[in-house]
Formats: sequence, structure tokens, C-alpha cells
Amino acid sequence: MRENESHHEETSGQEQVSQEEVVPSRQRMRKQIVWHKRYRAFLWAAILGVVFCFFIGVMMKGYAALKNEMSKEAAVHQFEQALKKKDVRTLKNYIRSEEITVNEKTLAPLFTYVDQHPKAYEMLERDWERQWNEKHVYIKGLTSIPPIFTMKVYEKQFFLFHQYVFEPTLYSFVIRQEEEATVLVDGKAVQGQPIKEPFMKKYGPYFPGLYTVTITTKKETKTKKVVLFGGKRVHEIQF
Repeated sequence: MRENESHHEETSGQEQVSQEEVVPSRQRMRKQIVWHKRYRAFLWAAILGVVFCFFIGVMMKGYAALKNEMSKEAAVHQFEQALKKKDVRTLKNYIRSEEITVNEKTLAPLFTYVDQHPKAYEMLERDWERQWNEKHVYIKGLTSIPPIFTMKVYEKQFFLFHQYVFEPTLYSFVIRQEEEATVLVDGKAVQGQPIKEPFMKKYGPYFPGLYTVTITTKKETKTKKVVLFGGKRVHEIQF
């Protein structure tokens, strides 16, 4: 009888221990299931976040590229309109030069030339198209014929959109003259720089445009219209 009771107590104790072991095991399984669900949810959220960011990046890049192309066209249009209207204030924002100050006086020969030669705008546009499409780059000292105006990015606005400016080619001209000759450019006496060849002097630099050059000697005075718009940077003038 006692043996039966002992056996029963022992069996009950084992069942109780087994039940106590099962409860924590189930809790661990539930925790693992919950953790796996949360992990999968986090993983999917991360993947969707990456895809979303990539999509937004592509969209922004495409939009920026389109906007930059539009800003190129807008810059060209505004630049040409400013030339036609002789809007010096606007041109000061667009034309950048480290050697010559941009003002009404220095721009006057450019205004004169484009007024007399309406096809000058076509020349400018061909230059810019060549720069855009062919990635044409002028290297001073290496490229013989530079663009009349080089279109450059001055800065990026809001880290996305470009602000374009126009850097003019600075031209010079060479004259063969007597030592005592006086040279005037648009009515102003100028001093040339001697070069290697005898009786030759170099004058400049000047913005693109149409200039009136006068040379006076003891014997005579000669005047000539000089076009500095395209071609080589240094022009030789024959009187």
C-alpha cells in the first residue's frame, strides 16, 4: 500500500516537473515566433525603404538633368535677349571675365557687331551646340580656334540645378607700323606691345565685337573696321 502511494507520488512529481518544463518551452517558442515576425517585418521595411530611396534618387536625377537642359536653353535665350536689348545689367550677370570689366563701354563693340550682323546669333548657337553635343573643350594655348563665348557652370543652385555663365574669348590684333605711328581703337589712343617681328605690335585684349582701328603716321591716316568675332585669338591687320 505504501509502495503504491510512493509510486503515485513519484509519478505525480514527474508529471509536475514535465509540465513545468513545457511552459517555459512554449514561452520561448512564442518569443521566437514573435521575434521572427518582427525581423521579417523589419527586413521588408528596410528593403522597401531602399527601393523607395533608389526610385526617388532616379527620379530626382532625371528631373535635375531635365531641369539643367532647360536651364541651358533658358540661359541662352536670356543672354541673347539681353544682347538684343543692350541690357548691360543682365549681361554683367552672365558674362564673366577676369581681365576686362564688363560695362557699357567694353560691350559697345559687341552690340555694334550683332546689330550689323544678325547671323551672329547663329554662330553663337553653333558654338554652344558643339560644346554640349561634342563635349568640345577649348584649351588656351593648344586649341587654335576657341568658341566666341564658352558656356560654363558657375555654381549649382540648391545642389541640383546649374547656373550658367558665358566666358568670352579675349581677342588681340597685330599691326605692322612705323615706330612713330599712333594707333587709336574706337577713337582712343592705345599702346601696343612689341613682338619678335620688327615693326610689329600687339594690341588687346578685347571682347568680341566690331572695332574701328585708326593708324596715323607723318604721311597719312588710315582707318579700318576690324571684326574680332570668331576665328583665332590673335588677328593680323593689314592697312
